[in-house]
Parts: sequence; C-alpha cells; structure tokens
Amino acid sequence: MFLEGQDIAALTELELSRIRGKKIGSIFQAHNLYPTLTALENVQLPMRVHEFSEAEIWDRSEELLQLVDLSDRADHYPSQLSGGQSQRVAIARALSTNPLLLLADEPTGNLDTESGKEVLDIFSQLNAQSVTIVMITHDEKIAGRADKIVRMVDGKLVSKSDRSEYI
Repeated sequence: MFLEGQDIAALTELELSRIRGKKIGSIFQAHNLYPTLTALENVQLPMRVHEFSEAEIWDRSEELLQLVDLSDRADHYPSQLSGGQSQRVAIARALSTNPLLLLADEPTGNLDTESGKEVLDIFSQLNAQSVTIVMITHDEKIAGRADKIVRMVDGKLVSKSDRSEYI
C-alpha cells in the first residue's frame, strides 16, 4: 500500500501513527470533541500533538474556524454548540494538520437537513482543493454527491460506480 509514493506496509507502528496523525484526518458521527476544550482548543490540539510552531497553530486554527464559519464561536465549549456547529468544529480539527485524506464516518448522521448540507458543501470545497474524502453513509442522496460510489453489504463489495454512472 502506497501513500504519496511511499510504501507504508513496511513502516513501524510509530511511523504509521505519525502518518495517521499528519496525513489522515478523521471525522466521526458523534463529533468526539473534548468537552473541556473550547472550539479553538479542539482545533489546535492535533497541531500541538504533531509539534507545529505556535504561529502555525494560531494562524491555521483561526483560518479553519473561518472556513467552517465559526470564528465567532471559538471560545465556546462543545456543550454550548449545536450539533451542526460541533460537527463543523470536528471538520476543522480533522483538517488542522493539512491531511491528504479525510475519513468521514456518517458525518451528517446526527444533523438536521440544513446542517448536513453545510457539512457536505464544506466537503465539496475541500475536494475541489485536492483533499481526498472517503465517506461512509447509508443515505442515497448523500452518496449521490460523491464522484465515486462503492457499495458494501456485510463487509463485502457489491458494486462500484462513478458519479456519471450513478446519476
């Protein structure tokens, strides 16, 4: 298996952990924000773990909160945010290390229709900027927005298609 031309199959667990932390962002259905950290601090955390400079941490976290339209909520704790706002903070956090790949597990599953649309619009913007997004969903409408669709049943591949074949 290769990532950026590097065979990652032979890497140590520590090397793989660093790649996961820096090159792969993860978004979960349940947000998984740290309740004792503000929105801003939640976004900054991965950069602190991966030793970004203090200037990079502040610049990038503010830029990302702006991207997800939450600059005005930076000092709010997860309990003070709506579900959609929490999910947008989770997206910003997942993007903080500039990942090549974004893994999203039912990222709109707990959201109302409008918040879900906002999340998918952000994904479209990111994908246009060359971020690869792998999203798991049970919603056919959401799947219909993807360029490629892979269907699985009970862990087995049942079909693959490009968007042009699906529409």
